[in-house]
Amino acid sequence: MLKKLLLLTYLLTSLLGFSQLSNKHWLPPLHSRNQQLVSSHYIYLSTPEPVPFQVTIKNGNGTPIAGSPFTISQGNPRSVLIGAQQPSSMFLAVTDVNVVKSDKGLILEAPKDFYASFRVVSENHAETLILKGKDGLGTQFRVGSLPQVYDGSTRNFVTSFMATEDGTSVTVSDYDPNVVFQAGNGTNNANTQTFNLNKGQTVVLSGYTDTPANLTGFVGALVTSTKPIIVNTGNCLAGMSTETDGQDITLDQIVPIEKVGTEYALVRGNGSNLSEFPLVIATEDNTQIYVNGSTIPLTTLNAGDYHLIQNSLYQGTNNRNMYVTSNKPIYMYQIIAGDVRDATNGLNFIPPLSCFFQKSVDLIPSINQIGPVIYTSDVIALTSNDAVLSINGDVVTELPEPLQGNANWVTYQIRDLIGDVSISSTGPLAVGVLGRSGAAGFGGYYSGFGSTPEDTSITICSNNTINLFDSINGNPELGGTWAVPTGGNPIVSNIFNPNNNIPGDYYYNFSKTCDGTTISLSIKITVNVEQAPFVGNNNTLNTCKNSPTTDLYTLLGPGAVSGGTWSPALSSGGSIFNPALDSSGTYTYSITGTGICDAPSAEIVVNNYDLPILYQISDLENCDDATDGDDSNGFVNFDLTTKNNDLLGTQTGITITYHTSPGDALLGQNSITNIYSNNRIIYARLTNASNCSAINSFNLVVKSLPIINNNVSLKQCDIDSDAITNFNLTQANILISTDNSYTFSYHNSQNGAEQNNDFVTNETFFNAANGSIVWARVQNTQGCYRVAQVNLIVSTTTINQNYVFPINECDDYIDANDPDADGYDYFNLTVIESPIRALFPVGQTYTFSYYLNQNDAQSELNPITNPTNYRNEVINSQVIWVRIESNLYECAGLGPFLKLIVDPLPNVNLGNDFTICLDPYTGQGSSTLNATPSTPGNYSYVWNPTNPAGNSPLFTVSQAGTYQVEVTNTTTSCVNTDTIVVTLSSEPESISAVIISPAFSNGATTIQASVVGGFGVYEYSLDGIVWQSSPIFTNLENGTYMVYVRDILGCGLLVTQELKTITYPNYFTPNNDGYNDVWKIELPTSYEASISIYDRYGKLIKKLNSLNNEVWDGTYNGNLLPSTDYWFRVEYTENNTKKEFKSHFSLKR
Repeated sequence: MLKKLLLLTYLLTSLLGFSQLSNKHWLPPLHSRNQQLVSSHYIYLSTPEPVPFQVTIKNGNGTPIAGSPFTISQGNPRSVLIGAQQPSSMFLAVTDVNVVKSDKGLILEAPKDFYASFRVVSENHAETLILKGKDGLGTQFRVGSLPQVYDGSTRNFVTSFMATEDGTSVTVSDYDPNVVFQAGNGTNNANTQTFNLNKGQTVVLSGYTDTPANLTGFVGALVTSTKPIIVNTGNCLAGMSTETDGQDITLDQIVPIEKVGTEYALVRGNGSNLSEFPLVIATEDNTQIYVNGSTIPLTTLNAGDYHLIQNSLYQGTNNRNMYVTSNKPIYMYQIIAGDVRDATNGLNFIPPLSCFFQKSVDLIPSINQIGPVIYTSDVIALTSNDAVLSINGDVVTELPEPLQGNANWVTYQIRDLIGDVSISSTGPLAVGVLGRSGAAGFGGYYSGFGSTPEDTSITICSNNTINLFDSINGNPELGGTWAVPTGGNPIVSNIFNPNNNIPGDYYYNFSKTCDGTTISLSIKITVNVEQAPFVGNNNTLNTCKNSPTTDLYTLLGPGAVSGGTWSPALSSGGSIFNPALDSSGTYTYSITGTGICDAPSAEIVVNNYDLPILYQISDLENCDDATDGDDSNGFVNFDLTTKNNDLLGTQTGITITYHTSPGDALLGQNSITNIYSNNRIIYARLTNASNCSAINSFNLVVKSLPIINNNVSLKQCDIDSDAITNFNLTQANILISTDNSYTFSYHNSQNGAEQNNDFVTNETFFNAANGSIVWARVQNTQGCYRVAQVNLIVSTTTINQNYVFPINECDDYIDANDPDADGYDYFNLTVIESPIRALFPVGQTYTFSYYLNQNDAQSELNPITNPTNYRNEVINSQVIWVRIESNLYECAGLGPFLKLIVDPLPNVNLGNDFTICLDPYTGQGSSTLNATPSTPGNYSYVWNPTNPAGNSPLFTVSQAGTYQVEVTNTTTSCVNTDTIVVTLSSEPESISAVIISPAFSNGATTIQASVVGGFGVYEYSLDGIVWQSSPIFTNLENGTYMVYVRDILGCGLLVTQELKTITYPNYFTPNNDGYNDVWKIELPTSYEASISIYDRYGKLIKKLNSLNNEVWDGTYNGNLLPSTDYWFRVEYTENNTKKEFKSHFSLKR
């Protein structure tokens, strides 16, 4: 059997496994206690088969993963990204643990054998799990994991299994009863658990190490099943020391009890004595364990017990190995590490030694890589001591290390390999790979189980062949001979062909040297042949999509088994092919297989040819014509081939025929290309290169010609006597036809009208002499036309061209958009009509129309639409053209007969409202208003109130009031008015002012002003700038003041003499901030005053002379005096009398 080798890493992780070549592999999912530890994970595929084949990868429920299937061949491996986090199809969230899942895990299958490994990488961890294929199938397993001593927040144990058949019952038992499993969002502490699974369903079991029993209590647990299952086991994460020392992912896929053995070889990793231990689990009671050929048992175990073998028993120089044997089958796990740090723990599942190991591993894909991460990688090989070992065709130079206790075996370690690696030996070979980097590591076995060949019984289908050598259970030696049943043909190249060979017992005879002894072996293969049912012959059906249905079963030929199924399914649900519903393709008829014979099938290739495309075809329309002598009978000749392009569209290779009946078209008979007909249906048969036909149709339509007067006369007025004038030819439209849907065009010749060319230069302004002829082409909405002759007649007007009728309007104010004096007004143009009618005979009626210019008047274009309320468009004066027509359509007159005149209003302006300033003593005063317009002319004047001067522009006023004048231009009768308001006022006769507050008042002073006489309303000010209506001024500081008074309407201003106020300040603040920094009293110079300042004790502090405006700054002899009250005395002379005033004030700092 294969040996699981060492994965070396410098830092974090190690795990080895052994891989089995198999055409089918199963991979149950896993679970990490901390989902942040899971990153990208992959499947790696390789094979020794030189012919490419496809590997399908499906989830447990049979759903293919993205990209499946994947093609591989010898030398062309493949990697497939499965997921990038937990949860995924391979790493389950805790809510899915201890629960049967149908869509998790992976199933890999191919027609030929291949290797498969599962690799996961994250920031601080890496791992490789090697799939065992069919050798991993079984019904009894003993699971292993690291026997841990210390809890860690990320540590757990994990075991998972997948059913390969429906109706599988799995029981987990024989573990510490105190073990606690995670179960969905809770826990489960049952002593045993049983799960019922169908094929592809999985269960993941996990316990967290915060429960003490979970550290070691699940090591050696028993997993049994009623049908074959696949088992993964280990930890994600685990460590042999404390959490601080580190932990790693430790996983592998194991084999059932019946495939473990009693003889093993192990190779020590790079770890310390804390992390390098062989882990033995017994499968039976009283199992004795021996190491390195010793005859004394190291320990004795019962079923399910485990033992850690001390790492001091590893031996060797080139590499250190250990030889372990037992008296009964055991599971051998190996706890190893990538380097001396315990953060790189790994768990290897070790296969038993076998002389029947395969002799090559071809190949290990990307030996130094997981996804994008690059590692340094080595190979470890176990082979016989006389074998030659080669890598990628080159013989290795590294030295082997003999196995103590069994000198027939040696181990190798070959370092620093990269890329895809192939290993071969001349003897039995077991190969492992290990990788390391500064952050993580990985490893695994790529040798299959070496198994002793056994007698084999096979059954094959009569329509297949089989390689008998490959069918032997185990690994027999090549180069043997075959013995065949009596009467049978020889086996050629190991191939059994039911057409050449008979059923029976075949024997393969060969020799094998094992542990120095050569033995002869004969392996019996019993071959049974099962007859394949006849499913029918392959055939081909060519049909068109409008053909009748066909029963495909009849095409299989006589004798075909009925009751099979068609793939893809037909629309009928059975074997009937309906060309209208079913598509071209290969239809496979299959019948149910027998279990040995695959489901046989036959193929009917159907070519269901497309029909010609049928487009929506417009009518074929011709205008009625006189070819048959009658242009209104509804019959014309049609050229049917003019519809070819419409029927074909973008199609090519199509034949078209035309028919008068659908029956003829269907049969392809009595075809035509031209037809003389009225309205009817024509049928077109289109046939493509596949001889498929389709019928289209279209209408023949004979279109009527327009109904017209084909000879009319158009008359126009002449404005002079040359009989040449301008015509608006479109005026003839109504004479030719009253149908408004017709389109008219005018031409210089009849041929031009027929050919739709030779157009007149300007049909609305066509200059022509009397008697000229033009031709009108009249076309209806169906595109059919007739031609009419138009005779042009010029009539002379009867109104003198010098005739002018003026209309005057005053330039009145109408609204904000039409003010006075803008030169525009509204006119009733029709007032000219009565004077014009008077020029013509009595008893006739006339039609008047008005135009802005001669061209429009002659062409009868753009008439003025509001002649009774027309606003002139030319300022002040405008000429309007008038067209007069009699009821006989004779020209009565046409000319610039109407002149519009806008007369200006009198431009009177009385000026702005004003005030008459009266004499303040007598109240007398007057002013003169002048209403004379600025434009000279003849005017009359009406005043309100009445002007004593009568009809005069001048009005002398002496009373207040509103004055209005109405001025009329006696020439134009235009009237304008203006209004002005006159008010009366005056200045006062005089003003005086007095100080109300007594001298030396404490604080502010009040002054009151008084006026005498006058006729106005007055306001007052102390500075001539700020005015108030009150004559009283309060809160005045000590100082000199004058009072101003004025009339509010501007009639004069008076001012008083100066007034001097005498007060003193209550306090001052000498702090140099610019406010109240000194204490002083301002007095009239006539007072000749002296001011003395004392402290509270009567000491003289300062003496001030008012004549010099002296002040006190709060100091005495240059020293600052304190904040307190101070006293003062004022000695002064008033009206030649000596007086004295005393008081006090405060100094504040």
